[in-house]
Amino acid sequence: MRNLFKLVSFGLLWVSLTGISLHCSAQTTDDSTQTTQQVPVAVTAATPVQTPIVKVKKKHVALSARDSMRQVMLKRDALIRSFKHSDGSLNDLLGKIESYTNDYTDINNDLNQGFDTVDISDRLPTLERRMVLMKKTIETSNTMGYLITIRDMIDHVSHQTKEWQNQLDSSSDQLDNWRQKISDFRNDTTFKTVPADSALRAKTSLQIIQLRKKWKLLDSLSQKEVIQIGILENRVSALSILLIDLNTQIDSKIHQFTLNALNNEYGFIWDMHKTNSSARLDTALAHTYTLNSKLYKYFLTSKTNYYGHVACIILFICFFTWIYTSKRKLARIKDDHKAVFAQTLYIIKHPYATTILVVALLGPYFYDHPALVFTQTMLIIMTGMLGILIKSVWPKPLYELWRVLFVLVILFSISSLMILTTNTERVLLIVLSAIAIYGAYKLLFYIKRAPDDYPPYLSIILKIFIAINALSILLNIAGRFSLAKIGASMAVFNLCLGLGFYLLVQILMESLFLQLEANKRADNTSIASYIDFKLVQKKFKGVLIKVTALLWFVAFAKNLTIDDYLYDTVFDFLNDSHKFNSTAFTFKSILVFILVIWLSGMLARVISYFYDFAGQQQTKLTPQAKKTRSSILLIRLTIFIIGFFVAVNAAGIQWSEVTIVIGALGVGIGFGLQNLVNNLVSGIILAFEKPIQVGDVVEVSGKTGTITEIGIRSSKIDCGNGSELIVPNGDLISQHVVNWTLTNNNRQVELTIGVAYGSDVAKIDNILKDIINNHQEIMKTPAPAVLLNDFGENSINFKIFFWTEDIGKWAGLKSRVMSQVYSRFAKEGIEIAQPKQDIQIHFPVNPDSENPGTLTLPTKNPPEKDQ
Repeated sequence: MRNLFKLVSFGLLWVSLTGISLHCSAQTTDDSTQTTQQVPVAVTAATPVQTPIVKVKKKHVALSARDSMRQVMLKRDALIRSFKHSDGSLNDLLGKIESYTNDYTDINNDLNQGFDTVDISDRLPTLERRMVLMKKTIETSNTMGYLITIRDMIDHVSHQTKEWQNQLDSSSDQLDNWRQKISDFRNDTTFKTVPADSALRAKTSLQIIQLRKKWKLLDSLSQKEVIQIGILENRVSALSILLIDLNTQIDSKIHQFTLNALNNEYGFIWDMHKTNSSARLDTALAHTYTLNSKLYKYFLTSKTNYYGHVACIILFICFFTWIYTSKRKLARIKDDHKAVFAQTLYIIKHPYATTILVVALLGPYFYDHPALVFTQTMLIIMTGMLGILIKSVWPKPLYELWRVLFVLVILFSISSLMILTTNTERVLLIVLSAIAIYGAYKLLFYIKRAPDDYPPYLSIILKIFIAINALSILLNIAGRFSLAKIGASMAVFNLCLGLGFYLLVQILMESLFLQLEANKRADNTSIASYIDFKLVQKKFKGVLIKVTALLWFVAFAKNLTIDDYLYDTVFDFLNDSHKFNSTAFTFKSILVFILVIWLSGMLARVISYFYDFAGQQQTKLTPQAKKTRSSILLIRLTIFIIGFFVAVNAAGIQWSEVTIVIGALGVGIGFGLQNLVNNLVSGIILAFEKPIQVGDVVEVSGKTGTITEIGIRSSKIDCGNGSELIVPNGDLISQHVVNWTLTNNNRQVELTIGVAYGSDVAKIDNILKDIINNHQEIMKTPAPAVLLNDFGENSINFKIFFWTEDIGKWAGLKSRVMSQVYSRFAKEGIEIAQPKQDIQIHFPVNPDSENPGTLTLPTKNPPEKDQ
């Protein structure tokens, strides 16, 4: 009985100790809800020990909230330290639970957001259907132009599929990463660790169970995403393979077309009915309309062309707004705006037509390989606007040629869009070429009679036009219909484009003229007031002609379907690496270097132009203005230096190679460029030291003039008589230079006045002082002075000294003072001395003469004849 009592006592003691420890550990957890749920389970078998636990809680209620939180935190830290020191595997388990919980949260959020494959899912079926249609079109088409157009479209789709493939690959990689984490969670052996503490074991078990359910759900969701991404990847890959096959098929047909074009592919014109290669006209037109309508719809709705559409719309809005606002502003601020409007020929009379022409000409260049049906539509629109603009401006024979060209452009455009060849088309091509020859020959007759009334080089262009059409007729007759079609259409299209680009230059120059006139102000405070339109026209028009010539050549290459070949050739030429000794270079780097240096020089010239024009508009330069204009040299040097560094970096040139070039220049300087470098360095010294500035009046080498420009190598001096003196900067540094305006613009004027002997000296002195003291243009400080200078041979000489504020007016002031002196002297009866000279003439006397006072003039008799 005693032993039984001891056993029960020890059991009750163990249960009570266990309940206390579990209660403390439950209080150290962060989740109060879980604590209240676990404690009763742990102590249900020890009901008698509940009383001391309740007393402990009541004891802690008396503590403040701050002390209670601090005590709980200390107990929690002590428990964690005990776990860390006692059980390392438990610490790993808790860390894994936390880590996998965070990973689950991140992955679950990403999966809930999903992958952005809506665009691919929506557009992929449409592209698949279109490529099937393209495959059928390639099999039936026998025109080179359409094969190239379809190849360009396939290239666009290929770029799109590559972007999709990269996007799907990225999503697939992310899914693989998630699947790897799911696999790591399944195979993690850390979850097999069992904590020694039963309460902690129950809690961790519950967390592990919940975590496994969550990761199982992630596994299911990720599997669905993998299947969806995999299906899209397979479809995109299949489309890419189809595109590769179509490209191969097109290249093969183009190669075969090139081989057949030089042969008698369609038979002679009189045997064309014997060949089976032509189709019926209605069938060809129906197929052409169906295909082109689908291609046009695809071109307009394709997202790859949205940027081009937006660019065309922006160009239309901006150009029309430019013309309209300039016209409105000019009409508002100028009374004689009609005289300005009369100087324009196109933009004022036809603002909408000029805007449409500009968009139609430049619009196709905003697209990467636009559809042929789009380019032909823009060409027809441009040709129509061309006729509207030139009807009342250009000579009537040229307008008559436009009528012929407009009809030819429409018919040749339809012919270019045909996907099947017909015998009717062959005959029609001969007729159209003959009409083109007749119209061009008729215009040549009028050009010979009045060549100045027509655009330059038009006669040469028309002769080439006639020759190409004549050759087209011969090729068509000989069965080379493809070459004949390309030649005739190319001649008509490029002649219209040439006239359009010629008119584009005129329109842009008129728009610029209108802009400048609308922004000019009477006080010359606007930027437009500093721009001389004639100079801008001379410079800018040349640049526009070169740019439009380049655009015309690009269109010419497109019409000949050799633009890709030229682009690849030029690209390879520019990017192929070459070696000079041990230095590698590309022509692209050289071109970029030259282009950047050229742009730097152009920018420097533009800035110099504005400074020079501003200086020409100012009659008097202030010291600050002179200093500012003299700083143009520093600005130009800075622009050139920055341009050089940018050019080197943009061209990818190594600085080690630049040092070699600089070293070579050093050798050249040592042998023969000392004078050039001396002038360059002298220019830099002048820029920083400023012993002379723009606007200064200087005297160099016996020449006096005004500094108009201080350049890098030399400076310009306006001598005032229409000549300009070019002085090397080295001479301005090494020689004696008299600067009349270094400190200020004042100048002393000296006059010498001579009066006759016997004049009243005191009176003359008073008169002269009265004149100079009361003259408004003479400075009071320094005070003017009158001095009796010397006694000459014939006069008493006075000297007058006075100062003028503006050195540019000293000659006029001197003249006015002398006029006043002369008037006062004449009024006062004072004689201005005149030089006197005594001339004595001695006549010889003839002693043999009867009258010795008679003058005997010498005579010269002719020599006697030789005896």
